[in-house]
Amino acid sequence: ALAWWITTLSAGQPATSPLTFFLAGALAICAMILPGISGSFILVIIGMYAPVLDAIQSANVTLLALFLAGCLLGLLSIARVITWAFHHFHDVVLAILTGFMIGALNKVWPWKQTLSWRSNSNGEQVPLNEASVSPFTFADLTGQDPQVAFAVLVALAGFLLVLAVELLGARHQRNG
Repeated sequence: ALAWWITTLSAGQPATSPLTFFLAGALAICAMILPGISGSFILVIIGMYAPVLDAIQSANVTLLALFLAGCLLGLLSIARVITWAFHHFHDVVLAILTGFMIGALNKVWPWKQTLSWRSNSNGEQVPLNEASVSPFTFADLTGQDPQVAFAVLVALAGFLLVLAVELLGARHQRNG
């Protein structure tokens, strides 16, 4: 539920300061460690994606160093927390991580209604806020074929690929 809720958040716009760059780095790297959550998406949600890109484009070494320091602290912290949690609460941690992956499916749901737009760095209009809709609602809204059969086939192919890799790994482990 938490991961699903995160995928529905609108972009924020905080006042940028050295502290926000540090905290944004720590939060974004923690999100990258967790399955199903994108660090760049977290930066968009907290309104730090554009400021970080601006710092990169302008080669602002100070802000980038603070962002990197936040990434380093976040990476070391979350890695230790997850390792400790796996050793003490293995099944619960796996359940939580599985929940993150299931909740994040909202973000990759192919049928969306665009609620608001933004201009990207090239001046192109790109979706800012979107809501997931059924394939049939998508067809009504856009007039485009939702290609449900193709989506089901691709999902099935992905499932079969994961299953094949798992079976090959189990066979290799028995023989190795």
